[in-house]
Amino acid sequence: MKQQFEDVPGWSFEIEEVSANVYEVTGTDSVGHRVQTKGTDPDALLEDARKSARTIRESVRASS
Repeated sequence: MKQQFEDVPGWSFEIEEVSANVYEVTGTDSVGHRVQTKGTDPDALLEDARKSARTIRESVRASS
């Protein structure tokens, strides 16, 4: 199930268990930017992916 958060509008995130106790979080936005993290703590991975998405979002805004 895809999740969206107010701190990164336009982005959606999905958590998938890719192996026993190994998770992959993928975040995408409407223009094709993508972030991905993999590890054993899905909550920490989601936070890392959101942080990366915020960084990308701020970078894109600054260059516009």
